[in-house]
Amino acid sequence: MLDIDFQVMKELFKYKALKVGELAKKLKHPHSTVGSCIKRLESQGYVNYERYKPVTLSKKGKDLSIELKRHIHLLEMLFINELEIEADSAHAECEKINLLLSCDIINKICERYGHPKECTCGEKILNSSECFCKRDF
Repeated sequence: MLDIDFQVMKELFKYKALKVGELAKKLKHPHSTVGSCIKRLESQGYVNYERYKPVTLSKKGKDLSIELKRHIHLLEMLFINELEIEADSAHAECEKINLLLSCDIINKICERYGHPKECTCGEKILNSSECFCKRDF
């Protein structure tokens, strides 16, 4: 998955439905770049898209977004608890490296902290309805 794909999916998870132009403004990317990303995500089954209508996450896209958010929360726990990094800095760093780590590493972090239900920031750690860690994303 490309970084822009991750950014688009995060925005759609947060706002539920956005037009391509709205996404482009929020992400500060050209409309054409975001449009290409949307087409790629649609072909992979992660978004629902019709021209001139808001883009939404499909069920598969929502599940992947939840899984990626879970990864960030677990990485934040590691950074805050083990490296004693401030919460804001930990979050920013985790956003940068999230796609670089394998699901095996993320699952080891989850095991280490006893499969937590809540992040150190107080946010609930959601679980997707299927494991995306068994495949590439």
